[in-house]
Order: sequence, then structure tokens, then C-alpha cells
Amino acid sequence: MACARLARKASAAKGAINVIRAAGAFALLVMGMLAPLGRTQQITLILDDLTGAAFSAQSIKLAFVGGGAAAIDIGALTVGAQSWKHIHLECKQLALERARIACDEGVLPAGEKIPLSFSYATDQRVLSVALKPAPDETWQMQLRPGRQGNDLTIRMDGGRLQRVAAWWPPDLPKINAGVVDGVIEYEGDGRIAAKLSLSNAGFADAVGLHAGEKLGISMALQAEPDAQALRWRAQLAWSAGEVFWQPLYLKSANQQLSMEGRLDAAHLRVARGSLRYPGIGDVTFSGDYDLGAKKVTGAQASAQAIPVAALYESVLKPFLDGSTLSDLRTDGRVSAEVHLGVDGLQRVDVQLDNVSLEDKTQHRFALFNVNGLVPWRAREATQAAVTVKGGELLKMPVGAFAVPLGMNGMRFDLKQLRVPLLDGYFEIRDFAARAGTANWNWQFTGDVGGISMDKITAALGLPVMQGTLAATLPMVRHIRSTFRVDGALFLKVFNGSIEVKNLVLLDLFSKAPRVQADVAMRNLDLGLVTSAFSFGNMTGRVDARIAGLELVNWQPVKFDVRVASSAGDYPRKISQAAVQNISALGGAGAAAAIQRSFLRFFEQFGYDRLGWSCKLQNGLCEMGGVEGMEAAQGYVIVKGGGIPAITVMGYNRQVSWQELLDRLKRVTQGNVKPIVE
Repeated sequence: MACARLARKASAAKGAINVIRAAGAFALLVMGMLAPLGRTQQITLILDDLTGAAFSAQSIKLAFVGGGAAAIDIGALTVGAQSWKHIHLECKQLALERARIACDEGVLPAGEKIPLSFSYATDQRVLSVALKPAPDETWQMQLRPGRQGNDLTIRMDGGRLQRVAAWWPPDLPKINAGVVDGVIEYEGDGRIAAKLSLSNAGFADAVGLHAGEKLGISMALQAEPDAQALRWRAQLAWSAGEVFWQPLYLKSANQQLSMEGRLDAAHLRVARGSLRYPGIGDVTFSGDYDLGAKKVTGAQASAQAIPVAALYESVLKPFLDGSTLSDLRTDGRVSAEVHLGVDGLQRVDVQLDNVSLEDKTQHRFALFNVNGLVPWRAREATQAAVTVKGGELLKMPVGAFAVPLGMNGMRFDLKQLRVPLLDGYFEIRDFAARAGTANWNWQFTGDVGGISMDKITAALGLPVMQGTLAATLPMVRHIRSTFRVDGALFLKVFNGSIEVKNLVLLDLFSKAPRVQADVAMRNLDLGLVTSAFSFGNMTGRVDARIAGLELVNWQPVKFDVRVASSAGDYPRKISQAAVQNISALGGAGAAAAIQRSFLRFFEQFGYDRLGWSCKLQNGLCEMGGVEGMEAAQGYVIVKGGGIPAITVMGYNRQVSWQELLDRLKRVTQGNVKPIVE
């Protein structure tokens, strides 16, 4: 695009040169005729409109005032796509010589009074103009005859970039800072050469999605005519500053870009291009851009053996901020080749070589030594061949597995994926992913089996439990960052069952995921449950219901839970330690009462029923006990039965959730008094 603009400006300048030459000669003749009129008279000349290729000047007035001063008014001036109205130039002393017209002390009032000087050598036909808006800022232009036309040179020393903001394409972010130094040269035969250096440059758009600041950039451009087109070469080096281009954030690392190609009235072609990113590697590319349609009609890019760690830290990490992948330890290398056509992305080939990634801070997941090829095609069915040597899931070891992912355009399928986990496995079946208009939608079914509870709880840092974990996964769907489980999720633990319904996971890959569910637990073995949590010993069976469960960042913020003895005939015993811990739920004290009575000689007691409820909302737990056994001054948690028997009651109806958690962690003295039967 820069080439096209320079070509148009050069064409405009070429037409303008002929006009300026004629106007200069005419002005010299007029000056000579008017010299005898004296210093006190004012003569005003009105010239016809002057036009050239991409150039026009209308309503031109030339006024000669006393003392050699002169003023020039131009009603409207158009160069290329830019237009100005009512341009006024003032010259303190206009020098009229045989071979030269000059003004060394001119002024251009343009919001501010900008010092201006110009000279026209009539014998050599050279026009020189200089603007000096600030002591350290100069803009110079020189027009001179060439071998095949007129040559143009523009030189900038400390030029403020904001002064050329009006020439910037309106659909790009606006320039708001910076200085430019360098030179642009146009030769009459159509050749162009430019060397520019930008320092402390900045740009931004109105909504803040694209911005750059303190940019240091040097660039060079060469172009020459070739039939009806321009052959061009360009180099760019980025030495300072940072850029945010939603969603990417990049810092200068002395990146270097070089390109060459052709430009005509309809197309911009990059025949060869190379981007060198120190510490990461090189990307080679080529492509075609339709100037009329304003779209890429074809492009290719290739990068070989890029180090994943450097790519992640320098490019990908800012893009992934706020997601589960925002803080990874990475390793390995990746190669990629991309092809685009008139309809967009057509082909992608990705080669993975010993790629590893690990959740660095929270240790939620890891994949080690990923190898293979992913050959994607827009209109062709292909299959990835990827192997994973191992990994971790929530600190649990994952064994080796392969990923036979089928691809066909924006459709991805996986018939079966079995991943070894501890001494068991989890399996995904019938995985299908589709690209929607704005989001990805995908679904799968599966199950978990053969995982020993003692191993999984030890790996997760939980109290050791016994038994085997088995679960059936019904259809799981992902739509617009929401996971939804159709039907019920079944788990078998503690010799009982757990059923999870209405399971919804929101923003799972963010830093604050949310979970909603209803949970029903049936016939859990209290012996296994209490031994796992060092709760003391209890025998019996228990049911639990959790309605309206809501977790934020995996912490409960709302639920309605009720625990009760299961129906049926089974042994029901409770130890002193269990009494002590259960009584802590409603205000402890049973342990002290036991020690003050003959019950201290018994290690366990009988009970008839137990029950406890908590309705959590706004950080407070509204508690209750055995259903249908509400007492006048409290509630029954354990209803005694048999010999010896003990009944435990709670009195605190409202407790903060954090305090309740603290109570479960320690044995406290309180106001719960056992009733001995």
C-alpha cells in the first residue's frame, strides 16, 4: 500500500512540476514589468486555475505590496486525495533576480505561523521549498529536471508525525506521536527510493483495541517501473516500543521484515517475504492482495523448528491471559505451513517435536513429549497422527496414549480416546467438534473405570479412601463457553452411588470457573466415609441430597444439603471421637459431657437415626437436624438408640461457612450436652 501511495504522489508531483515551472517563469516576467512601479503601490494578479495529474490549484491571487513584500492566496489546492482551502503565503522580502526568484523569510499561517522559504532557479528550473515549524524540525522539497522527467526529493529532519496524520488511511488507527527523519526520492523515469527512521512513534484507535507507543522503526523502500507495474523491495526493522493489537501484545525484539514484489493498479503481490524474530526464528511468506476488493486472494507462510518456549513467552502468553493456559512451562519445537486462498484458510500442516506443556503454578495438568503431524485441509478429510508419552491431571499420573483425530474442514471427530490414569482409565467416545458462527460447539460421552480410591485420594492430597472409582459420563456438550451434561452422571464410591444431575460448568477455562449441579448420594457406607476423613468411627448407611449447588472458582457459595440415615436394617454404632466431631457442627460439648459421666468407659454408642442440614447463602449456613425431630431449644443431630445410647443436639442455627469449616477441623468445647438413655 505504501508503494501505491508513493506512486500516486510521484505522478501528482510530475504533473505539478510542469505547472510550477510555467508559473515561475510567468511570475519572473511579471516581476520585471512591475519593478518600475515603485515601492508604495500594490498590484494584484489573478491567475487561471492550474491543473495537472492528481493536482489542481484554484483561485490563485498574487499580490505585490510595498517594500518588496508579496502575498499568495490559493482558494483551493488538491494533491492526490488531500485538499486544502484558503491557503495564504506571506513573503517579507521577495528577491527578483535574473536567474532566481526567492523568499528567505516567508510565513505559512496554518493554525500556527510556520516559517517558510523557497527559491526557483529559472536557468536550472529547480524549485526548492523548506518549512521549519520548530527549531529542531525541518521539511524540505526540491523539484528539478531529470533525464526522462522531473525529479522530486523530500527530506525530513525531526519531522513531527502528527503533521502527516491527514494522509493516513482513515480505516487505520491514528498517529498521535513520533518523529521522522529521512529522505524520499522520485526520479522522472518512475523510480522511487526512500529511507525513513521513526522514533518515539505512537498510534491508537478510538476504542483502544489497537495501540502502539515509544516505537522505534527504520525502513527502506526501492521501486522501479516494469511495464504497467512497479517492481519493489522493502525492509523494516523494529528496534523499540510495544504494540497492542487485540488480542496480541508484542514488544520490540529487533524484529526484521523484508519483502519484494510487484504493484499495479489492481494488485499488490509479495513474491518473497521474510520475518526474522530473534529468539524465535524465521517465517517466510508470499501472497497476493486485491486492491479493489480489499482482500487477500492467496498467501503462503512457513516456519520451521520454532522453539515452543520462546513462542509462548513472546507471542502466545499475552494472548492467553485470563485463561487456563496463561501460565505454562513449555518445551519442544513446532513447525507449521499455512496456505490461504480467495475463500480464506485452505491448508495447515503442523509438526510437533517433543512438545511439552505444564500448568506451572496450580499444577492442574501437563502433557509430556507430544509428537506427530496435524494435516488440516479445508475441503478434504484427513487424520492427525499424534502421540503423547505421558502427563498429569490434578497431580495424578497419566500414561501414554495416541490421539486419532479425524478432520474435515471445520468438523473434528474422535471415535475413541482411552487415557491411562493411575491404575485405571478415563475414556472419551464419539467426540465431535463444529465451528459455529461465533463459537465452537462440541460434545462427547465416556466413562471412568478401575481407579483405586486410595490412589486417587492420595494423589489429590485428600484423606485416604477405600474402594474403586467408576463413573459413566452421559452426553457432555460445550456451547458458548458453557459445559452442559445431558442426563445424570453416575459414580460408585463408598459402596454406594452418587448421581449428579443438571450439571453445568461455566467459563471452565477462565481463572474463576463456575459450577452448578444437583447431587444425590445413596446408601454410602459410613464406616468407609468416617475412616477416610479421620472422623472417628461410625457404622451404618447414609443418604445425602445437595440441591442448587453453586461453586465459584471451585469454592461453594450456595447449596441446600441434607444428610440422613438410609432406610434398612444394619448395625448403627458411633464412637466417642465421632460424637465429638459431629457435635462440633452445632456447637460442641458432648465430649466434655461424656468425660463427666460413666459413659467415658464406653468406646462406642448406639444410635437410631442421624440427620443434618445446611442451607448456605450469602456466606451463612442455616442448620437443622433429624427431620421431624425439631426440639424447642435446638435440633437433634444424632438420635440415640440401643444400650448404651447417646443423643447429640445442636443449638447454633446460623454459622458462617468459614466457621463451620474450622469447626470440622478441630474439636472444640461448646454448649452441646448429650442426653443419655
